Amino acid sequence: MGLIAVAVGLAVLAELDVDSTYWLILAGLTPLGAGMGLAMTPATAAITDALPSRLQNVGSAVNDLARELGGALGIAVLDGALNAGCRNTLDVEGLPEPVAEAARSSLAAARMAGTRTSDPSLIDHADGAFSSGLHLALLTGAGAAALSAVAVALLLRHTRSSGDVPAAAGIGTERS
Repeated sequence: MGLIAVAVGLAVLAELDVDSTYWLILAGLTPLGAGMGLAMTPATAAITDALPSRLQNVGSAVNDLARELGGALGIAVLDGALNAGCRNTLDVEGLPEPVAEAARSSLAAARMAGTRTSDPSLIDHADGAFSSGLHLALLTGAGAAALSAVAVALLLRHTRSSGDVPAAAGIGTERS
């Protein structure tokens, strides 16, 4: 349920745009925060409970490593989606090539180019491109959370039906 709440929170936050109110942010952050709390603690407990007591420290360390690595990779993937969404929607048509290239390099450069060229429409385009990129990144995160929820549900169903305790990090399933 926690991963579904995370997906819902990210999907709500994907509706943010330049004119969004704080209520929309609250409506997205509330299920996101609750979902993280509902997902992370039981996941840690399941990992450590699946191991004999003498190996629980190893399971906890592997769990921490997986979270750190997943966080770093997740940020990289979501940043890639954000940048792709921004670059694909930023309209630099009609600008001199050096200005257009600078605008494509970053949204800050696009806003600065709009200020320097006295073209407020470029600033508006940069804001719209950021909103579009943010939309894509948040929907990507929501999709990943929803897929994770499906995977967890299938794995839990398989574990409950077979009576097996899944092996954690290849350590084994013996209990002490």
